[in-house]
Amino acid sequence: MLLYYPQFCMASAGATIILMIMYFMKRNYSMRSNRIFFVMLVDNLLASLVNITTFYVISFPYKYQSWIRYACNEVYLFLYNIMAVLFLLYVDSKTKIRSIKKLVSFFATIIMVYDGLLIFTTHYTKLLLYFDDKLEYHHGPLMISLYVTAFIAVSSADVLILAKRKMFNFYQVFTINLFAIGVFIAVIFQVLHPKYVISNFVVAMVLFFLYTAFENQAYYLHGDTPCYNRRAFIKTIDWYKKREEKYLLAIIKIGDFENIKHSLGRIGVDDLAERIAEMISRRFGKSAYYVDINGFVVIEDDPGKAFELVRNIKECFVNSINLEFDEEIIPVNIEPVITIVKVNGKNIEGYEMCEIVQKADDNLTVGTEIIVRDADELIKPVRREKEILRLVDSAIKEKGFQVFYQPIYDVKAGSFTCAEALVRLHDDELGFVSPEEFIPISEKNGRIIDIGDYVFRNVCSFIKNNNITSIGVHYIEINLSPEQCKKVELADQLIQIAIEYGVDFRQINLEITETAQMENYGMVSMNEIITMLHNKGITFSLDDFGSGFAAIDYLIKLPVDIVKIDKGILWQAMKDEKSMTILKNTIRMIKEVGKKIVVEGIETKEMADILIEHGCDYLQGYLYSKPVPESEYLEFLKKNNSNCSLQI
Repeated sequence: MLLYYPQFCMASAGATIILMIMYFMKRNYSMRSNRIFFVMLVDNLLASLVNITTFYVISFPYKYQSWIRYACNEVYLFLYNIMAVLFLLYVDSKTKIRSIKKLVSFFATIIMVYDGLLIFTTHYTKLLLYFDDKLEYHHGPLMISLYVTAFIAVSSADVLILAKRKMFNFYQVFTINLFAIGVFIAVIFQVLHPKYVISNFVVAMVLFFLYTAFENQAYYLHGDTPCYNRRAFIKTIDWYKKREEKYLLAIIKIGDFENIKHSLGRIGVDDLAERIAEMISRRFGKSAYYVDINGFVVIEDDPGKAFELVRNIKECFVNSINLEFDEEIIPVNIEPVITIVKVNGKNIEGYEMCEIVQKADDNLTVGTEIIVRDADELIKPVRREKEILRLVDSAIKEKGFQVFYQPIYDVKAGSFTCAEALVRLHDDELGFVSPEEFIPISEKNGRIIDIGDYVFRNVCSFIKNNNITSIGVHYIEINLSPEQCKKVELADQLIQIAIEYGVDFRQINLEITETAQMENYGMVSMNEIITMLHNKGITFSLDDFGSGFAAIDYLIKLPVDIVKIDKGILWQAMKDEKSMTILKNTIRMIKEVGKKIVVEGIETKEMADILIEHGCDYLQGYLYSKPVPESEYLEFLKKNNSNCSLQI
């Protein structure tokens, strides 16, 4: 009678228990994959323990009744074979191929049902195993089918991981393949050495590799803290959405963050963020999340606990936070700014909620008063921005933008000698989308460079195809985004495009806007770009003068030719005398430094008369024409350039 040695199964049980302890000692972010992984650990532990019992039942069959011998073997075979199915489901949860998710689940169910029926009826059928008259253990004719189904399940898992291999690193792909290789080697070894059953021990070793490759919970934690990070937050919100549950979201931001950041520096702020993450994690456990450097979140399942939630958060910040700088302890007092958001889980996705956190208002709790915001309202501008961005991307790809032209009246010439090119966007569903909406979104998301290139090329094509000089137009104004001005190669690119279309450089005027972004970029670099283009004959206008940040500084340091006074200054001047005095003196100052003047927003003849009286060179506004498409602009010129004086 053959005696089996249980040492490898004992080692497997011990190794699996150690792995389970490691699993529980780490803070696990709950998701489908690690839940399946835990089931795999339990399955291997139970299989190892049952197999130890089975060894004695097989080795000493005369001591046990028939049903015990069969029950032990059947339970072990089921536990062992189900590991292959669990492995397939685990890999499926990692690859996340949604199109075949139901197919994989159905396939796994079929294998489990087939194996289960075959295994738990073998007492009667003897198809998998049986004991002969001498009570010796034998394999039945269909025992090989269990190996086949396990092989199919494991091979299917390998196919999934190879199909999505770009999602994983080399070690992760190797570990998945190691499962199939390890089990295959264990089976071969078992055939050659039937006394030593090493299969469970091999599975335990592969589970260790899977743990190190995939179940590293640091992936879901912020730095060295126990606080969950942005990845975990997104998955949690998606989990609530799937379950369609309602909950509260407390968004915590650092009051006076900009000043604190300036005082502490980047390293100090990072240290402070980690300390806050640790602090809220100790208080709220798995409900605490670090979403970004000034965006912490606590989730509360009970929508009725808003007051209690805010009180508990404020208690976390009662004491100052001590930061260490060069062995010196610096206490930092934080006043948390808390936004409470009521969420209907079925409506909001994880990435959308991150946008809500980033855009959270600065002061929604004053004293003991709590203002609860509705997530459905907060998400509307986020979704609108995504919709606009989708439209912008489509317009860039399909050249769906339009360039309109607004004529500009030349006071001295008495005709419309120039125009401003303005980009327009229209959608069949959204209708007209204002540049005031899609331009900032495009700048924020890095699309403005492509839009600027499109407009510049379109204008160059218009200049070339219509011989604008022959219809009395000296130049076309084209707006430059501050983001475009950050490109060191901007000047060379614009020169090359103008040469490509055969455009006289003097027929182009570029408008730059005095903004904080340009100020941050640096006046010297901007000056270099303007000078290079200026030397080619391209002129420059300073747009929206008086509405920005450093108007006088720009006027003095940048070699611009024309200054465009913002319409807001004109409109205010028409309302009160003090504003009119400012407008008149602004015009005088600009003229005295040798710049020409365009005033925007002319809507009445009275406005035009005042500006002409005070020496403005160009007038632009609805009194003359709104921005119109290219064909209408050409018709406007034919009609008006011969009798332009009648317009005013």
